[in-house]
Amino acid sequence: METDNKKYLTIVSPIAIAVLIAMITLAPLLSQQQQQQQQPGPGSVLKLSRTNVPIDIPLMKGYENGNEIFFIATDASDEKAADKITNETGFKVNFAPILAQTPEASRSQVYAFTNGITGNGTFGFQLPVVNTKPGDEGYSPLGQLSLVGWNQGVTARELKSVQEIMTAEQNGELAINKTDIIVNHPAIEWQTGSLQVRQDKNVTDDTPYMGGGQVTNIDTEKMVVTMIAHRGWGPDGKSVYYIVADATPEMPSTMMGVPNVLADEQIVKTAVAPDLFQFMNGINGSGPMGFQAGIGSAGPTDMNYSPMWTISFIDWKDPPQARVLETLDDIAAMQQAGLITITPAMEGKHVVNCPFFDPSTVFEHQSKSTL
Repeated sequence: METDNKKYLTIVSPIAIAVLIAMITLAPLLSQQQQQQQQPGPGSVLKLSRTNVPIDIPLMKGYENGNEIFFIATDASDEKAADKITNETGFKVNFAPILAQTPEASRSQVYAFTNGITGNGTFGFQLPVVNTKPGDEGYSPLGQLSLVGWNQGVTARELKSVQEIMTAEQNGELAINKTDIIVNHPAIEWQTGSLQVRQDKNVTDDTPYMGGGQVTNIDTEKMVVTMIAHRGWGPDGKSVYYIVADATPEMPSTMMGVPNVLADEQIVKTAVAPDLFQFMNGINGSGPMGFQAGIGSAGPTDMNYSPMWTISFIDWKDPPQARVLETLDDIAAMQQAGLITITPAMEGKHVVNCPFFDPSTVFEHQSKSTL
């Protein structure tokens, strides 16, 4: 019996050793295959939950060349101004100090009255006056605020155009204090038009980003506009939502259903237009181009945040090997590894006015018609 056991061990031991060596040799390969099976691969889809959320944003009213104009306010370069508009409208306005660096050529002018006729203006007096509307050569959503005050002893009256204000100043009736405050106040409806309103009012996670427009309803009686908030990522991977208000050049702005603003080109390569990365291939998903959601280089509470974004496109060199990217560090790592290329969109001239919002703001103001 002892002899038989020795023969058995003599036969089995080399086999066991060979199996053990094979297992050690193949283990890394098996582990790699398992990881590949667990990671998104060819044909993978990344659809974020609550990708598109309709939100009600308060409208503000003013005058442009004697006509009514309706707009929203989403960001301000001055913290007190942001807080004041927030308190007035009940909708969170972002403090975006970087907007103070907006070039002169990219600014419109906003005149707010600090005394005179009582009304629904920012300071409790008459409505503000703006100098341009979408379609005008000098239109910009980034308005530089001037404070208008009637001089003592002058009988105030309602003024509805910049020309009327300038004439009153020349006549010594009022004084204009031009501030350094910049407010992002995209126009929603004006005398000759409005943002494109979607025919399909039912907003779902599958609502297409391109085509149809960014607005489902404009109600100038209730003073509210319902826009689609799209979900994406901030620089640290936290969820953000953003709306689309205007863009340049004409082709992408038309596809998104928003005004083409030539003045936006002047902020390319400035701090006022940080990077927003969108994906051109790889994992299918809810991003604008039909792939994974994009990543912004600043969040709404960051000091370098701006609602104006320079768009860059990310391409995977080997799309079937694409992985989910969530942060700026992810992008940098993949670029350093040579797995992706980053290209400025539209020859570096593609700028989009996409104010970012925290999810709490979005769900607080989610359109009640869809709840």
